Amino acid sequence: MKLKSIKPLLFFIIIANSAFAQLPSNRMSAGVMHYAGDTVRSIRLGLWAIVPQGWKAVLPRDTEVVVLVPDDNSSSSTIYAVLNENMTLAQQKINLEKGFSLADGLNVVPDGPVTQRTAEVLATNAKLSGAKANTQAKFYIESKCNPVGYCLVFVLQADAPNMEKGKTALKQLVDNVVFEDMSHVSPYANFDWKEFLSNKLLLRFRRDASGKQEDELELCKNGNFKANITRSGAFKVPKEYAGKNKGTWSLTSNNDKATITLTFKKLKPITLEVQGKDEEIYVNGHRYFVGESENCD
Repeated sequence: MKLKSIKPLLFFIIIANSAFAQLPSNRMSAGVMHYAGDTVRSIRLGLWAIVPQGWKAVLPRDTEVVVLVPDDNSSSSTIYAVLNENMTLAQQKINLEKGFSLADGLNVVPDGPVTQRTAEVLATNAKLSGAKANTQAKFYIESKCNPVGYCLVFVLQADAPNMEKGKTALKQLVDNVVFEDMSHVSPYANFDWKEFLSNKLLLRFRRDASGKQEDELELCKNGNFKANITRSGAFKVPKEYAGKNKGTWSLTSNNDKATITLTFKKLKPITLEVQGKDEEIYVNGHRYFVGESENCD
């Protein structure tokens, strides 16, 4: 079993705390940190998981392995979480007994028997072997398998003083993985649009070589908004709405769709239809970017 052939463990439903806010999707966003106690799910795989206490998780950019580290960065312990598809529990046990390759001349092999910690969880201590092996490096591995045909593999690397603490966290992570058929679940079910859009800045740019900004809408949590609207933008409003305006906003929503009502001080209210598609936001059918506002109180 080669590590490079194992695909990402979790495809998270989560709102990303990044430069541009994202909608929930069925894919973990590269570079986005997830913290202790966060409940995450994969509709594609049909599983729930919880980041263990005292740890944080991230999918580094340009990698296929989810990495967990202590949230206070107090030790060198690291948990790697990966997905091994088209695999049964019996096949996974054989794979673990054989070990797997990290690189040419460097393998991870069992340091003792592969046992069943529970009916669905395999466990073993492990070490490095091969010409390039650091014989002092120690690992602990668990694998949990879904009867539908895939296994999750969790690999802990830690120094001796932190090994037992790391094992406790890894076991907590594994025990909190729950397999469940979620093919009927929408990633937008009961999505809180009001919370997501509060204190946010919505921007649209032309999809041509100029990349010129067309519309800007700032929605503050206190119910006020500021807008800078162009007549050629997605709002498609009469000329008296063009330029800078302000007022109050309200919202109604249903799963992946929401309607924003902008109430102006001297103009009639207008409504905007918002929809989430994958990780993108559309207003009146046009793609918008959503960032954190720096002007809301």
